[in-house]
Amino acid sequence: MLSWSTSDPVPGGWAGASATSAHPDTVTAATEVADTLHDRFGTQPDLMIAFGSFQHVAAFTDAMNTIRRTLQPRCLLGTTAESILGDDVELDGVSGLTAMALRLPEVRITPWRSTPTHPLPLSRPDELPERLGIEHDTKCMILLADPFTTPTHRTLQTISKCPEDGSPIPIVGGLASGGSRPGINRLVLDDTFQTSGAVGVTLSGRLECDVIVSQGCRPVGKPMVVTGVKDQHVITELGGVPALAQLQSTAQSLSKQDRDLLEKGLLIGLVVDEHRNHFGRGDFLVRSVLGANQADGSLSIGAVIRPGQTIQFQVRDAQAAHEDLQLLLDGQQLAGDPLAAMLVTCNGRGKSLFGTPGHDIAMTRRRLNEPPIAGFFAAGELGPIGGESYLHGHTAVLTVFRPGM
Repeated sequence: MLSWSTSDPVPGGWAGASATSAHPDTVTAATEVADTLHDRFGTQPDLMIAFGSFQHVAAFTDAMNTIRRTLQPRCLLGTTAESILGDDVELDGVSGLTAMALRLPEVRITPWRSTPTHPLPLSRPDELPERLGIEHDTKCMILLADPFTTPTHRTLQTISKCPEDGSPIPIVGGLASGGSRPGINRLVLDDTFQTSGAVGVTLSGRLECDVIVSQGCRPVGKPMVVTGVKDQHVITELGGVPALAQLQSTAQSLSKQDRDLLEKGLLIGLVVDEHRNHFGRGDFLVRSVLGANQADGSLSIGAVIRPGQTIQFQVRDAQAAHEDLQLLLDGQQLAGDPLAAMLVTCNGRGKSLFGTPGHDIAMTRRRLNEPPIAGFFAAGELGPIGGESYLHGHTAVLTVFRPGM
């Protein structure tokens, strides 16, 4: 199976195209993708982004070299993953190879890499703008990383604070998936391959990068203020009451359906903008509740917590995920058709959440007038909430590229 998409003509030389192959032979799949893009897009794209399913990991280098020889991109960025998606298909749990080619006039593309032997100077953030190509008109950064060898949280926090004017940089992308231990995942940047660290590109200039982060959750109960914290990750009190007691009270107030969802996976939303009077789905950074201490009534959270922070418990199900993504995509329809889009979704979504493959990409294509699209199922998704970029789980992060003004 082979599918492809191309953008409508855009004045000034802008162009986008994508191609996806489900052929189980890696070299054949790469040849199909490369030849299709060659025929429908041409050669020498400014940026190519490619993803290969884990069935292709052994010959991923050969696949990327085939694409490079055929298309001669100025910059090639990619990774292997548990599963990939592209054009109109999610190849969930089966062989898949997808690539997207972009022609981006007046956009400066700075490729960069980080390895264990040559890491990013996170302790010297003043050196990062030059190394990463961060400028006053940087629009976004695409980051692909190995989860076993990259300090992702620290990397995101440090990079996002680099601009001198204090404006955060949207960082998108995700963690390579499929590998069960270090040294198995593959990352590519141009003609160099690595099994650890991270690769990325910084995009600056006349480009619009709109990012939507669909966490697929809805708040339940009522917002509460954190009044007790220990060890930064443990909530002892909510509104002056033991946190576990507040959770139990919330659960008792819910319908049986929502109580069942809480039991499947307890989540908590951290408000990212305390200045709002009311909080909805997009106002929370959703994190897992890792455990409860019956002795002292505390809850352990997968995030740093501070006293005074507002939280609200959350539930996740297929309907909430569907509604959340649909609402965010509806907002994108006001901005015109995209040149192309990159979709990074959690390896816990797809058919395991919705029952059938193809939910996220089908909705995205339908709502955005079928743009070229490529993406993968990640071990963690990167995207901004409230202006700051985070590592997420169970989300769909869509980056939409359009010509800038």
